[in-house]
Amino acid sequence: MHTAATPVDTAALLGPVLPAGEPELRAIAVNALFGAFGREGTSEALGNDTDAALIRELRGWADVILVGAGTVEAEDYGPADTPMAVLSTSLDLDPGLGIFHGARLIVLTPEQSLTDDSLAANRTALEAAGAELVSSFGGTIREAVEALRREGYARILCEGGPGVYADVFAADLVDVLHLTIDPSLSPADAPSGLELDGPADGVARFAFEDVTVEHNAMMFCRLRRVADVGTRVPRYG
Repeated sequence: MHTAATPVDTAALLGPVLPAGEPELRAIAVNALFGAFGREGTSEALGNDTDAALIRELRGWADVILVGAGTVEAEDYGPADTPMAVLSTSLDLDPGLGIFHGARLIVLTPEQSLTDDSLAANRTALEAAGAELVSSFGGTIREAVEALRREGYARILCEGGPGVYADVFAADLVDVLHLTIDPSLSPADAPSGLELDGPADGVARFAFEDVTVEHNAMMFCRLRRVADVGTRVPRYG
């Protein structure tokens, strides 16, 4: 761990990356002191300018942003220069959201949602607003990630929310986690922790690769998944 003066070098926080074209999935999250993902319903009150700059750095690295529809709406996402893939089963997304004015917008949805007659109006509204509907087949997070790989996206940045984080970690899909710790707490903090599905003895282990404390005000952690014995060691450059 080291203490850094402001501003922190966000390229250093990004750390080593795989060569372009090699699959890698990173997740970024900010937590309050005891693990809450939000305060008064959003993460807006957590983090600081450096945290926001790190998100921009990661978006510049990524080929596509993966995020849940609930997070897009709760956080009032604006347009992004990086293509965005939004997970939605209901296809009930407001075409007035800023995400419709950025780069390519994909709505990842189960195959059933693409054929359900009751969702026809939603499909029409999204396509009219410029979204591309892409099947995630059965709708699992693994199938959604596989769909993005087929679309040509190797570098995936997962921005949550908590339910999506739980899914990608439970499916053991996260290669690198960027976790910002905001050392504050409030009665309005919630939710805290992840509810992972799977066997009770299943453990995914990560190793701290870098910890940077900015003026004792914010902690930036980069953790890398510990590979199982026999797993190919990735080549970073």
